[in-house]
Amino acid sequence: MSGVKQFDQDQVMDRIMRTFWRQGYAATSIDDLVDATGVKRGSLYNAFGDKEQMFLAAFDRYLADVAAPLDAALAGSDPRQALAEMFAAQLAELDRDDSPNGCLIANTCVEAGDRPDAIGKRLRAQVSAMEQTVYDLLLRAQAAGRLPAGADLRALARFFVATSRGIALMHKTSGDINVARDVAKTAVKALDAPV
Repeated sequence: MSGVKQFDQDQVMDRIMRTFWRQGYAATSIDDLVDATGVKRGSLYNAFGDKEQMFLAAFDRYLADVAAPLDAALAGSDPRQALAEMFAAQLAELDRDDSPNGCLIANTCVEAGDRPDAIGKRLRAQVSAMEQTVYDLLLRAQAAGRLPAGADLRALARFFVATSRGIALMHKTSGDINVARDVAKTAVKALDAPV
């Protein structure tokens, strides 16, 4: 169509995601998204909806592109190996030069975890889903005799989720991957004496 500027929606969504990841939801304006993407305001709205809808689409993109390898690592029954792989995937993402510091999930937890809107609901659902994925791993491990029968698996699952999000927040503030590595290494040792 003549006079209509075409753009790669996938590339634009990646830039939207990285802008929210770097700046946070509240600090990101539509003008910031226009600047980051090079797409005019009206075209952004037409393609992706309002700011909240853009954020939710960016959040889904983050889950598919960045968080999925962490979940995939938790598919086995050896909890030490699975959690080590999950943390390794997280550390690899944190250590990428082209990624903003921290993690979109952890950053958004700090900023919007208690919001009653769609963003808060999506965030809480994601954190719950991660907890359930870790809990399921620990259940499989317990059934295979890799964890003691009396271990509080729900508490352990919550510990590992909190540790993962905490690693991301520490990386956001320090930018030092070695700090994150130390925390991840220590967290896996918690399996030596589960609660």
